[in-house]
Amino acid sequence: MDIISAFKTFVRVAETESFSAAARELNVGQPAVSKQISSLEEHLGVRLFRRSTRSLTLTDAGRDLLVHARVAIEAVEEATDRLMGREGRVAGLLRMTTTIAFGRMHIVPRLGLLKAQYPDLKIDLVLQDHGVNLIEQGLDLAIRFGEQYEPNLIARRMGMIRTIVVASKAYLDANGRPESPYDLDRHETIAFGGRPGGDEWPFVDGGTPLSVKISWRFRIGNSDAIREAALAGLGIAMVPSWVFPDLWELDGMETLFDGWMPPPVPVYAVYPSRRFVPEKVRAMIEFLEHEIRLDPSMTGGTAVF
Repeated sequence: MDIISAFKTFVRVAETESFSAAARELNVGQPAVSKQISSLEEHLGVRLFRRSTRSLTLTDAGRDLLVHARVAIEAVEEATDRLMGREGRVAGLLRMTTTIAFGRMHIVPRLGLLKAQYPDLKIDLVLQDHGVNLIEQGLDLAIRFGEQYEPNLIARRMGMIRTIVVASKAYLDANGRPESPYDLDRHETIAFGGRPGGDEWPFVDGGTPLSVKISWRFRIGNSDAIREAALAGLGIAMVPSWVFPDLWELDGMETLFDGWMPPPVPVYAVYPSRRFVPEKVRAMIEFLEHEIRLDPSMTGGTAVF
């Protein structure tokens, strides 16, 4: 049997969780897809899917094969490109993920520039705030913030993002301006609920790290929503600087504790650990590194790499 063709069909069925959806994408009939999967199962001597009238899910053997099938397909495509003289060409489908707010505010506005630079590249941008398994979801790349500790993935640091503390002038006029982070216990705060530790805010006091525990009034798991809450005067928020790229144009917002600048947060490109990094992944990482370096809303005009 054509094992690579079978692998491609298997991967599409696994990712769409549907024989019919995979058939539409592959432009073949659904019976042909079912037959190819059955032949692959017979060839390998294992069942790859649990089938029912309502769902189609991978077995343990199927999940294991999915990892290796993707690597095999990519290796064949890379070898083909090299032998046909297309090495270095940025083309094909790149499936990447990041948070909803960062994708909306900083990836989508740059897609036009990316398209002009790489006209043969297609982007499937998956925006979600909860953690995802890149390998299981067939993702090529993730943009993540904070230190990364996944041993089965490669994490390449693209830069350091400033952290800022903001509040609306309306809130400060009504509640007073805190002079230092130690005053936060007397103020309404908006905590980020997307990860553990959101109720402890880090600062630097004369070069010494400082952690201030806040008693939050609101905890929100989306940076877009935290921005809106701060703009509405609901309290003081600590956010990455990219959440307010227009901060200096907003007359109603102020930054606090500029002399206690919270430490910057690293931004990483995370991708599956593979021997060969696809050209499309490499190109996207370099594109974003360049954009982060140039964007003062993220680096304050001085990128740290």
